[in-house]
Amino acid sequence: MESELIGEVRLRNCHLVYREGSNYRVDVIKAQRPTIVFTKNITCEVVEYLYNQLKGHQVNKDEAADVLKPVASKLNLPYSYGHQLAYYTQEVLVVLVAIGRASLSQQIGRGCCYTIFRTC
Repeated sequence: MESELIGEVRLRNCHLVYREGSNYRVDVIKAQRPTIVFTKNITCEVVEYLYNQLKGHQVNKDEAADVLKPVASKLNLPYSYGHQLAYYTQEVLVVLVAIGRASLSQQIGRGCCYTIFRTC
């Protein structure tokens, strides 16, 4: 399947977002050494679900993970609780930023805050 780079989001590391068919792939690359640390595959269904639940809100990754937790098994998420779900959710939020449905701001001592737009 062919991949199309649709955006780059910088947190502590660089997150490259690719469209693969109707789904997304996020490659996380360490800033110090340009090597891929990990890759997350994210379905369009998960991106749409989180967007529809959070549009018009400001959230951090943990608050967004609380939205996905009750539907984790229904959406076939790779994680259903804890810090792994929070970091997976962060990658879903990164996709929303890359496709223009959210913005990101750094919060001192709190990580990132994502503003989910009401409309695209």
